[in-house]
Amino acid sequence: MQYSVADMLGMSARSRPDALAATVLATPTTPERSWTFAQVWQRVADLAAALSGTPAGRNGRMVATLLPNGLDALLIYPAAMVAGVASVPVNTRLALPEIAHIVSDSGATVLVAAGSLLDTAREVAALVEHDVAVLDLDAVDGDAPLPDPTGDPAVGQRVAAVFYTSGTTGLPKGATMTNDTWLVNCFRWGWQLRLGPDDTMLVPGPLFHMSYCSFALCCWMIGGRVRIMPAFDAAVACDEFAERSTAAFLVPSMTTMISEEWQRRGRTPLPAMKRMMTAGAAVSPVLLKQAYEIFPNVEISETYGWTEGGFATFELKSPETVLDGTVGYPTVGCEILVVDDQDRPCAPGERGEILLRTLACSSGYLNLPEATAASWTGDLIRSGDIGVMDPDGRLRIVDRKNGMIITGGENVYAAEVEQVVAQHPGVLETVVLGAPHEKWGEQIVAVVVVKPGETVEQDELRAFCRDRLADYKIPRVVMAWPEALPRNSMGKLQRFVVEQAVRDTAVPAG
Repeated sequence: MQYSVADMLGMSARSRPDALAATVLATPTTPERSWTFAQVWQRVADLAAALSGTPAGRNGRMVATLLPNGLDALLIYPAAMVAGVASVPVNTRLALPEIAHIVSDSGATVLVAAGSLLDTAREVAALVEHDVAVLDLDAVDGDAPLPDPTGDPAVGQRVAAVFYTSGTTGLPKGATMTNDTWLVNCFRWGWQLRLGPDDTMLVPGPLFHMSYCSFALCCWMIGGRVRIMPAFDAAVACDEFAERSTAAFLVPSMTTMISEEWQRRGRTPLPAMKRMMTAGAAVSPVLLKQAYEIFPNVEISETYGWTEGGFATFELKSPETVLDGTVGYPTVGCEILVVDDQDRPCAPGERGEILLRTLACSSGYLNLPEATAASWTGDLIRSGDIGVMDPDGRLRIVDRKNGMIITGGENVYAAEVEQVVAQHPGVLETVVLGAPHEKWGEQIVAVVVVKPGETVEQDELRAFCRDRLADYKIPRVVMAWPEALPRNSMGKLQRFVVEQAVRDTAVPAG
């Protein structure tokens, strides 16, 4: 295609220049602030001008972004598209070594930052071996010429962004997204949510995540408004859904916290919310059914997907169709296959790995041809998840083949955490698992075998991890295993034995 998401935003600005486009909600130290589409498009032009001189690195012209949740954290994506550079959003919760790896691996030659994250950006730039310029977005101003959203036939296959996902080897992998991929996904999400120019999309989560920035951008493409929360707050979310915000993507932990706040307020309905999408794999049916009480006018859509594959399923739910573990039907432009260990199709009801054929998925991993070849088989992409297709064509998730833990909407690979825990001087060996948690969906549990003569206390191990991992990756619970971890005759860890022991234990909520 010859258009990008930035072009579509420019068209909205051209047709609705004076309409309200964005609001960043107040914090204890900053007031609420709003912008029209004309003002948003001008800011895109100014940011694009600041990025236009970005030199090429090992993977072309790329800018890494380390930004607080606000307008610029969203506008940096279309601004990079206009400037012809790829954006590399960085999770602001990562530890310094993790951020440095992303900047180094991507080859980004500019690190964009603002506010309190500027000092962090400068520290990261000093850790990276290649030259990295730090750009302070708070200092970017001006009146740059407005881009003309007329399209370019060459734009479709250009890399628009690189989203780093947790890696099974302990290092994040950069999944590349072309302009075509992103545009198709935004169109699909907007259509499936039935968004219109009268909708107001609440952005409750961090804009460095593909899901939150994409839902906001698709709302703009349709001419709607976005309201950005600098940080999630259940009380503020309840206020929004009571009076103003009509749509949102909510991970289960957010819905849980909203439910708790709603109950504290006397269960008063929140009628403004009309369109809710939620990630399906860890959603409790009880919680989903309660959401219909909280939001009496809502349509709830359930979905399943991952960064590399995008959203693969979709189902517009009703209280009667909420089933435990089901995540909907293949979405528009997607074909889902469930296959056995030899990649042979499974019959309905048989367990197998979920593969996806789709119009819009990542084009591969940066610098990792072997990992790309392992995940992409022809025109199919592997999920690493185990699922079952029921006779009606609805997908059910039953396990994660790749050891991923979903906690509070964040994806964490067990191998990442195991690599750090194993470095503790008192740990002989370890296995990291996910255990059910009422609020977070899953909590991270580290099962450790302690070296003879050593002791490992939970608080001390957590402190050890805190300097090496993002806060959400730190084990909430540490459990001692009394002997060597169970292994089969070939020496392979029998993870399922440990998992069963953890399930049989009353794991405290961390």
